[in-house]
Order: sequence, then C-alpha cells, then structure tokens
Amino acid sequence: MRHGMVRSAALLLMLALFTVSTACTFTPLQMDGVSAGTHAEKEKVRMVMYDWMRERNPITSIYNEVIDEFNARPDLNASMTVRHIPGTPYYTKLNAGMAANHGPDLFMSHAAGVLGKYAAAERLLSLDQAFTSDPKWKASFNPGVLDLLSYQDRIYAVPTSFAIVALFYNKQIFKQYNLTPPRTYEELLSVIRVLTMHKVTPFAFGAKTPWTAAQFSEMVANRIGGNEPYDAIMEGRGSWLHPSFIETGYVMQELREAGAFPPQFLELDNDAVNLMFRQGQAAMLVTGSWAINQLIAEDSEVKDSIGVIPFPVFTDGKGDVDTWLGQTSVNFAINAEAKDKAAAIELLKMFTSEKYQRKIAEQGGDIPVIQLELDPGRTPQLTQELQKKISSMKRLFIFYDVGLGTVIGDEYNQTIQAILAGKKPEEAFANLETFTNLHRDR
Repeated sequence: MRHGMVRSAALLLMLALFTVSTACTFTPLQMDGVSAGTHAEKEKVRMVMYDWMRERNPITSIYNEVIDEFNARPDLNASMTVRHIPGTPYYTKLNAGMAANHGPDLFMSHAAGVLGKYAAAERLLSLDQAFTSDPKWKASFNPGVLDLLSYQDRIYAVPTSFAIVALFYNKQIFKQYNLTPPRTYEELLSVIRVLTMHKVTPFAFGAKTPWTAAQFSEMVANRIGGNEPYDAIMEGRGSWLHPSFIETGYVMQELREAGAFPPQFLELDNDAVNLMFRQGQAAMLVTGSWAINQLIAEDSEVKDSIGVIPFPVFTDGKGDVDTWLGQTSVNFAINAEAKDKAAAIELLKMFTSEKYQRKIAEQGGDIPVIQLELDPGRTPQLTQELQKKISSMKRLFIFYDVGLGTVIGDEYNQTIQAILAGKKPEEAFANLETFTNLHRDR
C-alpha cells in the first residue's frame, strides 16, 4: 500500500531523531579487502531489518523468499531477522531506535524529504562506493529511479518497486451506463452526473486518513497549474497562494457538491476506500499501483473488470496528461552503524536482482525498478496496462508529503481535509503558507 504511515506521522516522530546529539561519526563502507565471504569461518552476525509490510500482502511473501535465500547463503556471515511494523507505529519505532543509535541494520524509508532527514543526520550508509565497485548493478536500474534517493549528490537507498497514481475504473459499470473513460475534467463531470442520476457512487474516496484525499488533490493541482507551482514550493521560492492551489481547493469542493464522493467520505480510511471499490460499490478510484495486487486478488468482486487511465486534464490547464504522480514506493536504506555493511549491500542486490524483480512484477503486480522485459502470460494484465500507459511519461512529480517531508507535507494533507470539510480554500492555503514559512527549515 502507499505507505500511509508517513502521511500521519506527527512532528514528534521526526523530532525524536534530532533531539539527541548527532555527534556520532559517520562511518563509510570500506570496500577494499572486504567481501561477503571474507570471514566464512566466523559465527554469523545477527542483523535486523524493519519494514512496514503486512503479512498477507503478496509482496511480503516475495520479500520473505529473499530473506530466506540470504540467510541460507554460505558465503555470507550474517543472518537477517525481519520485523514487520505496519501503519503509523513504523516511524515512531524507527526514529526512536535511530535517535538512540540502536536502530535496525536495514530498513524501509520513503524517498526525498523523509530519507533526507536521516542522511542529513549521518545515520545512513552512502551507496556510492558500492555502485562504483559494481557499475553493472547501478546500470540495471531504470533511468531516474535513483534520483529521489539522493542527498547532496550521494545515493542512500535503493528501490524495489515503483508506484504511479492513476484513475482505475469499473468497466462493467461504465458499460452498463454507456460511459467512456474521461479524458478531461469536463468529461469527468459528465460521467459523475450520469452515475449520480442512477444512484451509483462515482468515486471510492475517503479523507479520514488525509493522504488519500491529498493525492487526489495533487493530481488536480498539477493538471490545473502544471509543474511550476509545486516545483517552486519544493525549491523554497513558491507560494501556496498561487491561483492553481486555490482553484484546486474549489475543484475538490465542486466534486464534493456534485456527489462525486460517498456521503460519509470524511469517515472512510484507505482500507475502507479500497474495499468499497473492490466490492463494486463505486465506479472509480484514484490510487497508486501499489493497490493492484489487492484490486485483482481472488476475493475482489471486480478483479476481471478494471480499467486504468491517466488522471484527466483541464481544458485551460497547464498540466500534461503524460505527467504522473508517483515515486519509488519501497526503498531500502542501510544504517551507518550496520553490523555487516557488505552483507547488507548483498541483500540490496538480491532485492533488485532480475529473479526477484520479475517476481515482484509477475506475482505481486508492482512495477519493477530495473530494466526488465516481463512475461505477458505471467504479469497481471492491469500492471501491463499501466506500464504501457506510462511508457510515454514526460515527467514524474512526487507526493507532497514525501517531497516536502512529514512536517509540511502532513500539514498540506490536513489542509485538503479541512477544505473538504468546508473551509474556504483561500483561508486554508493562507494558513498553510504561514505554517510552511515557520517550519521549512525544521
């Protein structure tokens, strides 16, 4: 799933990392003379990995295969124990351990601003030397997937899957009411009118967990204003009072008033929204590719009737249909104090090997991060369709609460939640502007 815990991570979670002294020395990996099999005669070092996976997620079983193979390798002197910490408690536990210098040896992290906090505090192992020692490994990644995993021009994590937000729709419902997947906002409004007239809920949509509503609004904002307004915010020179953000707020309220969302949407979290769509109770769902394996699961009532399209454009908007919202969805970083750094790097190579990347795509439905030709007979049709759609991608922009970090990012999410609850967009974004100016450097 799309890492919902980072959306609800309070300021306290990140403060835990920085309220202790950051005077610990960053120890770079010494690659010369160190290999995974140098000390084969020694007892294996016990290492720990944190992830936010749920036990029943298909990807979790693939990750477990990787760990089992890692632990069985005779050339490695380390064994890895995995601790699954799904949901909000993940960053709470991770930050507490990292702040006290006894965190996991390897852990999942979100990209950009979230990862950058750990890198800035010198709690992560730079992977540059490992990539220099193994250039084929670095060259295996798809172009651009490592860009958001860097801090001050050094790479600190590798991804195992790629996430893209799209509009998924129920083909049966669209066929029943003779509807065409909308390409523009005006066409979307027309679809909504037809569906509501027949008492069909247009969107499975919820705002109880604010990030689920925020990602919808981020697509709207991009289609209205293009890339520049958000790029300017990211670079510290923009303003939330830009007309495109204000208009986004009014569009979200317009959709609410048009009946696009369930009446109780303020009470629905991400799990409830996905279940609603899977049970055929709504015609559309805006979510990420991380949800594909759930949408096509055996218990899904719509698994054989799901289509996928890019988010619609606005007729007078500056956004491009081939601009997508997304990121590398699962990233692994190595603690600077990891007990066996060379072994940890070997595990990263296993996660990103052709063998397991193929499984992640074909069995898990996720988009792989390495250059790989997938078997159409083994890869979920929905994954293939989405990969085909993004083949013409011109630009990728990252989730606001990842690119801006949890402090400002979560405030944006809550701003959208407040607007959907009735707050005037001008007032809401003015408050966000003040908050951003106060917290940008924190």
